[in-house]
Amino acid sequence: MERYGISPAQAFLRGLQLPGLGHRHAGVRARQQFFALSAVTGLGFGLAFTLVPPVNLPVLLLTGLAFLAAPFATLAGAIDAALLARRAGGREGGGFGAVAVGLLIWVAESTAVVVALAAMSAIGSARIAGDAMAPTLLAGEWVAVWKDYYRDHLPERGDVAMVLLPGSHDPVPMRILGLPGDSMVSLLGTLTVNGQTIDRGEDGDFGWRDAGGTHRNAPRWRETLPGGTSYHVLQSAQGLFRGTLLGASLQIPDGEYFVIGDNRDDTKSSWNFGFLPGEVLSDRPTVILTSADRGRSGRGVQP
Repeated sequence: MERYGISPAQAFLRGLQLPGLGHRHAGVRARQQFFALSAVTGLGFGLAFTLVPPVNLPVLLLTGLAFLAAPFATLAGAIDAALLARRAGGREGGGFGAVAVGLLIWVAESTAVVVALAAMSAIGSARIAGDAMAPTLLAGEWVAVWKDYYRDHLPERGDVAMVLLPGSHDPVPMRILGLPGDSMVSLLGTLTVNGQTIDRGEDGDFGWRDAGGTHRNAPRWRETLPGGTSYHVLQSAQGLFRGTLLGASLQIPDGEYFVIGDNRDDTKSSWNFGFLPGEVLSDRPTVILTSADRGRSGRGVQP
């Protein structure tokens, strides 16, 4: 075996400076191309996954791993170069100082790569501030969002979208019930869209802690839209007409949308503030990242 001309510490340092460099300077190039190619491939996967929407938790985890692939391929190559240098009896020198410098360089490079990929990514996050979308989303939960989704995609009935409400500076999640051109009628608590009833069926009660920490409980319903899209809403007898009006009808103009929260006892909606133009629809929530209720983490948001 060819004797290494540098110490293990120096091989480690150079391997962190550039994938494969430690092997090159050590005099053995057999693995140089492998680790250099591994790091480049990892970077390629990271770039590819910046374009992948976080439609569910597995995709979100794969995206995170892709972001980390290039930095850890570089680290693995540096460790391999150091081990080979030690096994081949490389000369002494460098020691702790070279290892420390190498690790600092690696941390800086890795941070720059991950930050750059994250900045280019379609993935973002948002914190839920209130209970208007309970039981789908609860106050304090963090969700992954597909950034600017509705800049390039037409909203569909039943979608949950981040919406900039009139007089607000921060987008909030709301459900899209009415599309441009729709005719909507509310009569005795029953909603119809274009003459088709939005069906409801009782589905027990739902308990949660609200934004103030108070435990609350409300009847839960399974709401099914024309076309089959379904999701849960909360509505008590006392709140039957909150968010819907008795005997009201409306026609949605072109380019505008009707939105409402799933917690019909505690939400504002287009019945209150009017229709919203498509321009105020931005991100698309996809996955619950963290929740005080651990069983909710990882759940999808869209119906």
